[in-house]
Amino acid sequence: MSGSAYWPKEIKRLDRRSPKAGAIRRVDRLRSISRGLDPVIANRMWAEVAEALQPITDRYTT
Repeated sequence: MSGSAYWPKEIKRLDRRSPKAGAIRRVDRLRSISRGLDPVIANRMWAEVAEALQPITDRYTT
């Protein structure tokens, strides 16, 4: 499997298993991409991700 096809197929496979597994793989992918970014930009990106995920977390934990 070529490199460009790996992530979409892996995420689809895990989404079929469970939404949580797919979400974890997406975050792993985001983490691997963010390694090459400037630390200031990466920190801002993770803050925005946390802000976007918080309402979802709140919805499913209450």
